[in-house]
Amino acid sequence: METLPKIRRIPKGTTSQPLGARLMPEEIVEVNQLASSKRQSRAWTLRYLILRGLADYKRDPSSPQ
Repeated sequence: METLPKIRRIPKGTTSQPLGARLMPEEIVEVNQLASSKRQSRAWTLRYLILRGLADYKRDPSSPQ
C-alpha cells in the first residue's frame, strides 16, 4: 500500500504566528461573506487577500519602495 504525502495548508517552514489587523465593520462583513461563499476559513481568506495584495503592490511600478 502506497503512503500518501501529508497535505499542508501553508508552505513548509511558514510560521503560524498570528498578526493583528484592524478592519472597519463593513470590511469584516465583506471578508466573512467572501470566506463563506468560498467555503474557506476567514484566516485563510485574509492570508490569500494579503498575498494577492502584496503581489499587486510589487507589480505596480508607481508603488513607493
